[in-house]
Amino acid sequence: MSSRRTLILVGAIALGLIAALLTFNYVRGIEDRANNNAKRVDVFVAKTDIPRGTPGETAASGGAVGQSQIPQEFRPASAITTTDEIQKKVALFDIPQNTPIVQDMFVDPAQTQISFRERLKNPEQVAITVSVDQVHGVAGFLVPGDEVNILVMQDNSGGDSGSSASIKKTARYLYQKVQVLAVGQSTLLSPGEQVDAKTTAANQNSGMITFNVPPEAAQWIASAQEGGGMYLSLVADDYKPKPLPEINPNTSTLPGESGELTPYGPNGNQD
Repeated sequence: MSSRRTLILVGAIALGLIAALLTFNYVRGIEDRANNNAKRVDVFVAKTDIPRGTPGETAASGGAVGQSQIPQEFRPASAITTTDEIQKKVALFDIPQNTPIVQDMFVDPAQTQISFRERLKNPEQVAITVSVDQVHGVAGFLVPGDEVNILVMQDNSGGDSGSSASIKKTARYLYQKVQVLAVGQSTLLSPGEQVDAKTTAANQNSGMITFNVPPEAAQWIASAQEGGGMYLSLVADDYKPKPLPEINPNTSTLPGESGELTPYGPNGNQD
């Protein structure tokens, strides 16, 4: 009885394999007829959407460019035959998924021109530039992509008659964690862009800082610039903005004279 069941099982498996093979050949025959029995050839295609400026070696090694097959009559004459043809080049424009890769889709980085306007990714934001010296601009250490807090100075000399401010000017926070879009003419690079060493050296400490902000914020920043300048303080990437109250210029006790003692609290800097 056991042998009979085994034979039945083996027969069922064999019939299943035969049916699968027949189905495969049938489907393949339909595909061949649909393509008029056209010969299929290998091509390199975009396996995923490839953003403008993506380096060719990154696209190839990351799987964004890979081999596929298409009917020979649809193969572009300028289709690349090896990913070596896109090495040390960048995508000239956004390449949609499943697009055959041809030679002019990846070009030398020097041929890619990205306007400053294109760097404004958010259509609800604008670029505005301020001028600061090294003392007010973090000693010239700022680079495109950094984020800063903007402080403005408040004149306390015109207080109530009969009162004298202990601190003649106090700093107040205008905005926190503001993105630096450019320093001088050095900009936040898009994927695939390469920095120009000469331009970077010429603009390293220019004092011209361009922010990427909504239009209303640009109004406040422009007003602060004309109203006496501003201080910039560099913040960490994971800095969390929080409301900071105005300091009292008439206080009789300074932070170092109170329980605060250090800028980091009574226990000092723990990092």
